[in-house]
Amino acid sequence: MTEPAKLLNILLVGAGALGSMFTWRLQASGRAQVTAVCRSNYQAVKDQGFRINSHEFGSHTYRPDNVVQTVEDAVAKGEIYDFILFCTKALPNLGDNSKIIASAVVSPKTVIVLIQNGIGIEDPFYARYPGNPIVSAVAYIDVSQPEDGAISHGGIIGIVLGLFRPESAAYDTAAVTQALQTLASAWNDSGAVCAVVDNIQALRWLKLVWNASFNTVAVVSGGNDTRKMLDNAECKALIRNVMTDVYRLGEAVTGESLPPRLGMSCPDDFIADTDSRDHPVVPSMLMDYWAKRPMEHEVILGRPVQIARDLSIPVPYLETVYALLVMVEKKYLGGRL
Repeated sequence: MTEPAKLLNILLVGAGALGSMFTWRLQASGRAQVTAVCRSNYQAVKDQGFRINSHEFGSHTYRPDNVVQTVEDAVAKGEIYDFILFCTKALPNLGDNSKIIASAVVSPKTVIVLIQNGIGIEDPFYARYPGNPIVSAVAYIDVSQPEDGAISHGGIIGIVLGLFRPESAAYDTAAVTQALQTLASAWNDSGAVCAVVDNIQALRWLKLVWNASFNTVAVVSGGNDTRKMLDNAECKALIRNVMTDVYRLGEAVTGESLPPRLGMSCPDDFIADTDSRDHPVVPSMLMDYWAKRPMEHEVILGRPVQIARDLSIPVPYLETVYALLVMVEKKYLGGRL
């Protein structure tokens, strides 16, 4: 009689909208068990689970196998995880968040998967955990958490995975790649779309084309959704110019043309696709601005601007929106920075 396959042991750190959706689909595949580290939404999730309203999957209640408040709680019984999915916001200007998972990284076989926006997010994890595989993940999902434990999801859920610096790995890259394929298979079996690629940094820069433009201009223009921005000719031109800066820089850094995504291979394609959507998009950075939360300006703008300066590549529009965004945040956060 064949032994049942061992469940993937998943630790979720950052159990917000994005993290809850991706781990829900892993659990739904029947091939994974999930421990979720919840902070501000701990009591709601512990009591009621995640109440998910999804255009793609319908209405469901997702209860992780374990719900804890800290990473230390997650390893209190000596648990060793196959994968740590790290889904917190990337705010390096406020501290090094790689240390959050230190107590859970006790085995060199634990794979750390960073599902975050921006450029350079892998560096602190690579430095702190040199013996562990670091996976850079690019997520494509329309999801929000309007209240603790309540998840609103549209019709998109996809993720692309790639090893960070495999050429200098201290581990068996073939074995880790196989483990990633197993993880990807679980996601694909559950209705999410997942792929494992070699050129993950090119895809990370490609996603930045949208994030660095629509996200930031939504805030510095005074708080506008995509429809309002694109209805204004000058604002639309600014978005296109920021995108062009990112394309130029991304191709210089990766040494290749940024790959097309869903037929989009230039700024005008991204703009046309966004403009054609049935409903305007409210970028996540705009939601942070409205809620007076810190914004991810360093990984989305600051790090790329520094890279451009190091390479002597002019990115005037990227520099401009970066300077403005930092000042906007400083005004409302004040002494909290």
